Amino acid sequence: MRAVPPAGPDALQGARRRHRLQERGQWGNKLEFMMTVAGAIIGLGNVWRFPYLCYKNGGGAFFIPYVVFLFTCGIPLFLLETALGQFTSQGGITCWRSICPLFEGMGYASQLIVFYGAITYIIILAWSFFYLFSSFSPELPWASCGNYWNTGTSAGPSSAFPSRFSVFSADES
Repeated sequence: MRAVPPAGPDALQGARRRHRLQERGQWGNKLEFMMTVAGAIIGLGNVWRFPYLCYKNGGGAFFIPYVVFLFTCGIPLFLLETALGQFTSQGGITCWRSICPLFEGMGYASQLIVFYGAITYIIILAWSFFYLFSSFSPELPWASCGNYWNTGTSAGPSSAFPSRFSVFSADES
């Protein structure tokens, strides 16, 4: 017969730590989860930057290695992260800590990457909103070169690009 070891301070600390973890919410249904994941995967970067990267790096010559890396690295790592989160029912940092305390740095690194990505997309969205609301002004800010820092040799838009045209509001005719 084996003796049961007495409950020491380590067992009490483990119970307290489990008690401190908050109960996490559940997804309402599969569609809700799939739409959230699709929004995170597709995102603004893929819609906005992917066609530019294809054009800049050779079109089909870029697309073939992209698809290879997508299926060999991207999708397996995505499935690993999703399965790990579902298995541990914990957040991005604590799920790695529960596997191995040394892996906690991977959780912090992933959160730092998400933070930098969010800052980048916020800047892009701020530019978009700035130009959207600037386009409602009576005179378009980019239609002239009447800036205070211009010199006498500054060229206007029509002299720099004679074949191009600007779209002005309807009341300026």
